[in-house]
Amino acid sequence: MIMSRRTTWLVLVLAISIGAICATALYRYGASMTATTLFVVPAKEIAPYSIVTPDMVELRPFPEAMAQAELYRAVDEVIGKMATTTLMPGQLLYVHQLAAPQRFRYTDDMSLEVVSFPVKPEQAAGAQLRPGQRINVYRPASQPNPIGDELLVADVRTAPDGYLVVTVGAPPDIVRQLMNQSQAFGRDSLWVTLAPITATAQAQP
Repeated sequence: MIMSRRTTWLVLVLAISIGAICATALYRYGASMTATTLFVVPAKEIAPYSIVTPDMVELRPFPEAMAQAELYRAVDEVIGKMATTTLMPGQLLYVHQLAAPQRFRYTDDMSLEVVSFPVKPEQAAGAQLRPGQRINVYRPASQPNPIGDELLVADVRTAPDGYLVVTVGAPPDIVRQLMNQSQAFGRDSLWVTLAPITATAQAQP
């Protein structure tokens, strides 16, 4: 009888202890789910390639437990960035869903097209071209003036055949000329020079 009472008390103590532990865990979990923090969400549908403006987004509360995800918390973080996919109203904005325009399409000037063209290394400033430089593109055999001038170099890669693949942002008419010249006269017809530094550029601090 004594052992039975001891066993009963032991079971009761264990049950109370387990219950207390479970209650504490549930309380902590519930507190983390009920505590909220603000995240940025679209206020309306945002189409791909759209540049985010203040009227497109707003802040809404979500459980604080979601703070570990790569989400935007401040409106200032998304203004001026470009949507890389369709964003629906009220959805959470993950970091990979927005990008700086220049990073996504090589230039932040949305009016420019981005085009690549091949050129022989010895006809491209000795293959020393670098992103950020300004270049002039010529076809000296047919015309003395540049096809395109002061084009911003976005990327330079070496193709398997040894040619340089130069990527630039340019107006549509210049893009057409670059494509037509390469197609009609061959890629060996193009020459690339580093553009002169203008007086305006020299005056900049």
